[in-house]
Amino acid sequence: ELAAVALGRPGRTTFCNNHFLKITGWRHEDVVGKQWTQHFVPPSQVENLDKLLQRMDTPADFPTRYEGLVRTRDGDLRLLAWNNTLSFDAEGRATGVTGIGEDITDRRHTEEELRKLYRAVEQSPSIVLITDRNGLIEYVNPKFTQVSGYSLDEVVGHNPKILKSGETTSEEYADLWRTIRNGGEWRGEFHNRKKNGELYWESASISAIRDPDGAITHFLAVKEVITERKRLETEVAQRNRELAQTQALAVMGRMASMIAHDLRNPLSSVKMTLQILDKQPGNESSNEASELRQIALEQIRYMEDILSDMLTYSRPDALNPEWITIDKVLESASGLAQRQLDQHRVKLSVHYQPGLPTFHGDANKLRQVFSNLITNAAQATEKTPHPRVSVEAMVHLGPGGTGVRVEICDNGCGVDPAEGDKLFEPFYTTRAKGTGLGLAIVKRILDQHQASIDIYPSEPRGSCIVVVLPTTPQMLTDGGLQGREELPS
Repeated sequence: ELAAVALGRPGRTTFCNNHFLKITGWRHEDVVGKQWTQHFVPPSQVENLDKLLQRMDTPADFPTRYEGLVRTRDGDLRLLAWNNTLSFDAEGRATGVTGIGEDITDRRHTEEELRKLYRAVEQSPSIVLITDRNGLIEYVNPKFTQVSGYSLDEVVGHNPKILKSGETTSEEYADLWRTIRNGGEWRGEFHNRKKNGELYWESASISAIRDPDGAITHFLAVKEVITERKRLETEVAQRNRELAQTQALAVMGRMASMIAHDLRNPLSSVKMTLQILDKQPGNESSNEASELRQIALEQIRYMEDILSDMLTYSRPDALNPEWITIDKVLESASGLAQRQLDQHRVKLSVHYQPGLPTFHGDANKLRQVFSNLITNAAQATEKTPHPRVSVEAMVHLGPGGTGVRVEICDNGCGVDPAEGDKLFEPFYTTRAKGTGLGLAIVKRILDQHQASIDIYPSEPRGSCIVVVLPTTPQMLTDGGLQGREELPS
């Protein structure tokens, strides 16, 4: 229904219909004969409306459509959209105007609310993404473009899987769709990929949008970028691990000192006694007794190695860096590991790529690193018919710059990929004998040099340990290299 009001000149009401009275609550006698601007228009619009009515003198300038507020009997304001028609006398002069009006108060309120909502979504610091019921994108806000690098035109009609990094499993996606298609809200995290290939983390809340009948028509995702939060969480977790490790080292240091004080001297006495007994005249004839003494001496050496590892790990020394070449380090390390190589009848081959650069490091500590790794490789071939260990050094060109890459490969029993990271944890070992500190010491020395170490399967059997040492001096901490030095001239 439409309201109808007729105004004569100069703006006096001459007619109104019942729908107008219904909208405003006025009675007929309250309206007809009253000055329109004085009784039915809020004070803020009186001046503008008076000027508009004066334009009846120039009909060509009089608006055929006008939106204005009308005051109701209760003092409320309603917004009406008027379609205006002028009335003329016999001489062609405008004598009044008739307006057919529609109450658009609720519509405008809804439009304004929608405009505010749209502005809020457009300016939101969160990513907002809307798909149809098949999961195809219909809308993304500017924050999505800012974070992902994709424009609205590039993603409309596509599935959000264009952002997938491959880290979210198919089972997780199945659970997501099952939840939202049943009308529930799914909350979780994604590690997505930007248009430029960079990865980012986001926390997402995804739910269904329903029509008045309750049918699902769209899906809404509101996401928050949490890359920095994840980085901080990782950093805090790493700090906590380092703190726990430091505390464990402190305890172990006290224990190692006690062990060294209480056991080293007795072990040395027993070792010396066995060596003296083995050299006494008359003992050469007893092969059985000599063999038992050798076994005892071997066990004492094993206990001494354990004590040495514990003291080394609990009391790390600062580096003594100098300019060194990898071939000298590996030659010394091979010599230190020779006893283990001979014991396991391992054939060792060493190859150096020509022109390897010098690098800044602690030769003694790196000698310990590679001796330990060669020894481990030899021990891994214990049950191999023709045991072999190869050591190869070459130039490494990576995103972090130039380095020296050393690969130590064996044809032994290999390493379970699930145990790869654990092997460098203190006290973790896959062997019946050993403290599990050897690789932990290796890892810490390499960390001091800002070097990397990784373990890979070797074909057709065995494993390869790859160490990459940077050739550019680095600013290291925790007992590592201090400061930067120029290359030698």
